[in-house]
Amino acid sequence: MKLAVKRLLPTVAILALIAPAFAEPASKNPIAAAPQPAAALPWLFQGSDLPVDSAWRFSVLPNGLHYAVRQNKYPANSLAIRVRIDAGALMERDDEKGYAHFIEHMTFRGTKSVPDGEGIRVWQRLGAAFGTDTNAFTNLTQTLYQLDLPKSDPPSMDTALHLLSEMVSSANFDPKLVDIERKVVTAERAQRQTPLAKRIQDTSKALILTGTRAATADIAGTDETLGAASADRLRAFYDRWYRPERATVIIVGDADPAVLEEAIRRHFGDWTSRGAPPAEPDYGKPVAPKTMTAVVNDPQAPNQLTLTWVTQHDDRPDTLAGETADLNRAVAVQVLSRRFARKARDGASFLGAGAGYSEQRHVEDAMLVGMAPKEGQWKQAMSETYGILADAVATLPSQDEIDQVASSIEAGLQSGAAGAATTQSSAYANQLANAVGNGEVVEEPAYLLDLFEKQRKGLTPENVGAAMRTLIQGEARAMLLSPTPIEGGNDAFAAALTQARAAKAEARTEEKRASLDDLGQPGAPGKIVWRSEIADLGVTRVRFDNGVEVDLRRNNNEQAGILVIALAGNGMTALDPKSPSLLWTAPAIVQGGVGPLDYGALERATAGKRLGLTFGVGERAFTWAGATTAVQLVDQLRLIDAAIREPRFDSKAFERIRDGFVQNYDSLYASPQSVFGAFASQPMHNGDLRFAFPTRAEAKATTADAFRTFWQPLFASGARKVLIIGDIDTDAAIEAARQTFGAAVTKPQPREPASHLALKPPAPAAAPLVFTHRGDPNQTLTASVWATTGSLKDLKQLRALNIAAQIMQTRLYDRFRESEGGTYTPGVSNAQSEVFPNFGLFIAYSQLKAERLSDFQKATREIAQDLAKTGPTADELARALTPIVSGNEQRRKLNGYWAQMLQGDLDDPRYVTLLRTGVTGYQEVTADEVKAVARKWLSKAPALEIRVEGAKKQ
Repeated sequence: MKLAVKRLLPTVAILALIAPAFAEPASKNPIAAAPQPAAALPWLFQGSDLPVDSAWRFSVLPNGLHYAVRQNKYPANSLAIRVRIDAGALMERDDEKGYAHFIEHMTFRGTKSVPDGEGIRVWQRLGAAFGTDTNAFTNLTQTLYQLDLPKSDPPSMDTALHLLSEMVSSANFDPKLVDIERKVVTAERAQRQTPLAKRIQDTSKALILTGTRAATADIAGTDETLGAASADRLRAFYDRWYRPERATVIIVGDADPAVLEEAIRRHFGDWTSRGAPPAEPDYGKPVAPKTMTAVVNDPQAPNQLTLTWVTQHDDRPDTLAGETADLNRAVAVQVLSRRFARKARDGASFLGAGAGYSEQRHVEDAMLVGMAPKEGQWKQAMSETYGILADAVATLPSQDEIDQVASSIEAGLQSGAAGAATTQSSAYANQLANAVGNGEVVEEPAYLLDLFEKQRKGLTPENVGAAMRTLIQGEARAMLLSPTPIEGGNDAFAAALTQARAAKAEARTEEKRASLDDLGQPGAPGKIVWRSEIADLGVTRVRFDNGVEVDLRRNNNEQAGILVIALAGNGMTALDPKSPSLLWTAPAIVQGGVGPLDYGALERATAGKRLGLTFGVGERAFTWAGATTAVQLVDQLRLIDAAIREPRFDSKAFERIRDGFVQNYDSLYASPQSVFGAFASQPMHNGDLRFAFPTRAEAKATTADAFRTFWQPLFASGARKVLIIGDIDTDAAIEAARQTFGAAVTKPQPREPASHLALKPPAPAAAPLVFTHRGDPNQTLTASVWATTGSLKDLKQLRALNIAAQIMQTRLYDRFRESEGGTYTPGVSNAQSEVFPNFGLFIAYSQLKAERLSDFQKATREIAQDLAKTGPTADELARALTPIVSGNEQRRKLNGYWAQMLQGDLDDPRYVTLLRTGVTGYQEVTADEVKAVARKWLSKAPALEIRVEGAKKQ
């Protein structure tokens, strides 16, 4: 059941391939849609016997352009626009590798009526932030342009569609701009593709994609092909493949579909193809490689073993029969995946494992089993894996394990159907774009649920077992990644694989049934001792006699969706700033299970329910969270309450987390970004050991007893605050909380020493702080760190600094990327703490060639000093403010926003004011205020300069 399960069950990726305002012109003459026979199926559904989704309107313009539109009111007054070009890396000749992606970049460098750089300014003035609300990507088969426009009025829509239409029909290929953008494309490749990632990619392609055109495709391009990419050559590719008959325009949003159709005809209807249409490439067919095994040795490589079974992709349209086969296959994959995960939890020779299925149109389909062998135990891991596979061939799956997976699918489909009325426009637009790219159709969630219910009776051991055997029949292609050399190399690996295939079927033990009732029943419900309202925020607050506070907010913008977050302990402030922490072991908290239920039993107990359990570490508290529905709210509250009261601190779960951390430690050094992420936090937090990353030796020496000793007292007092946000009946939700958290036995929350809150930014350093990575030696990451202060001291200052960060990032983008091609992603961020009153950082950063380091630092300081001296222009201020205001307006309609924001101290009037003024506070920011905060905080040299440099060759 491809339509349903693709978005509900995890799949494993087989290969990560790279994948001033202008005046609106006079209205174009409308172009009528091409006439179709009354009984003709819409273009997306041709060849399929699945029912047409009538919520969409499909048509084809006379020039061959396909489009689909849909009215949707969530979010209100907004549009999600996608323009798909049916051209990706598979359409490139050998001497054109990287051209499709290069052209994607060039379409943002100006068009026939929009000068270079003005397009991004147009999006900003419309409220769309570049990189989030507007972006594009290229993969093997397509180039997709994405715009989430926070406006749906006709002038804004026309401005957006005019620019998008020119990007795909009349892009500018100025030779000077091509030379600049070549540097940007090369910088992006260097940032995304480390030398190790390139080795793994090339090895995977040779092993898994043999016989297909994808085996030699390269989305990022090579030095040779990118170096030869002249303006004329790029335009030739653009003219050949950017054609209306290869384009699909998708618009979903708060507008009349007839208006959307008219706009598409007006802006795209006069687009004409240049030259004869190209022949469709020969995509090839998968064939067996000369050798079915491959080994990659590298000190930064993780311990990883994959087995892949390859089949030819079926390009035929979706059908009911195909959906039935897809459902059986998806369930078979998940049954297998759960068996591997269970084996890992029980103490196998691998730390983790799973199975997945990947479908790639014009490439191939593949079944994959992947695992992380324990250090030095890859042979045993392979034998244990084949023991599980042999059992899958010899013995049918049980109806019980099939039903567990089926119940999970059903719960997801029920959730989708219940929340369909408030689905976001961007989700609908992405769904249809994916369907076009994958050769599929789209259906409403209610239909998918109904179809599943009809097909579920066919999920028998015989049918699922047959699908399972088909998935793993034949010889698998095996690849081993290892940080240490394999004695005997690939020959030894191949011999071990042959031996492993002869493994006997591993005896399967029946799993005990599990229920949330195993967690025990809560005690007597608590009493409400206090109730209050923050009416203008829609927040209800109650406190029970055990001290637990519950804050609730009803939100009608996400139908049938509820988020529950419980806060316990004091988070980072509970830790001694002079003592190392074990926060890196946090994943073992949930992996250990809850009370009497280990993680596997917890999965079985929650099968068929929409319940979740995640654990997080914040500055102010430790958090447990889950997403649920009103019907299952009591169960979700029970689960989280039990997780706080009865953490298992399972030693096996801890040891898996620790051993994986230790044996993959060197993989941190594969790129500048990962090194920065691991090791820069402590110096940026003034040497505070709470933010220190452990050494390998420290991690390896950590015991299960130390793990328990560290965590147990941190939330032993129980929950102190619970948030319930979403489609709730407030009184019913309070009653559910009263029966669970209100019944909990709690202890007074400890007051932390003042020294724990005394965190300050780093003092000025005399010299740069230098770390070393072991990836591309020519790549350097640089970060300039200015010290600021806490957020609640001055809300106007907070917002002005946030605006300053946006303006500074735009200036860096314009100067260092767009004008010089010096980097791919310059970034600027402002981070001020609400908990640590004196802590804040303003950071400008980028990854670039080492030779451009001084240039970037000079540009950063000059921009900061100019902002402090002259402030922003009126246009700069507007272009920074509008996306922030639009984004906040949209985010305030979502459960996730309030789930984050209501974790703050609602008894602090400063914090409540912060919540109240999330939109208006930014609208009031002036240019003088931005100038003032830049002068106060950014006019001096950064307190800390951090560099991550490539290791020098020995």
